[in-house]
Amino acid sequence: MKNRSKKRNYKLTGNTARIRTSSAWPGYLLIAIFFIITGAGATYYFFNGGKSIKFLLRIDELVSINRLQEKELLELKLELQMSQISYEKNVSALREVKEKNTELKESVLFYEKIVGKRR
Repeated sequence: MKNRSKKRNYKLTGNTARIRTSSAWPGYLLIAIFFIITGAGATYYFFNGGKSIKFLLRIDELVSINRLQEKELLELKLELQMSQISYEKNVSALREVKEKNTELKESVLFYEKIVGKRR
């Protein structure tokens, strides 16, 4: 019986688990903060200390200027189209007037032949 009781006692007391009573999260938090700061510093260094931000802002400014110029271009195109339409109307009206003028000249010549020239 003694052998069994020694084995039981050894199994119960021999392999005790070590339980850590302190918190691990402050250490992990410090490690995370360190890597975040290191990453931000490396990013700042590799992107030339904010010059890329200036470049991106310049791109945004140029895009807004481009949009304004596209609006102006559209307005000018509409104005040109209106001018072309009015020009075509004027040309067609001029053709009609010229046709009427030639008809009137023909009729005047006809009547002059019949009546004779006036002096």
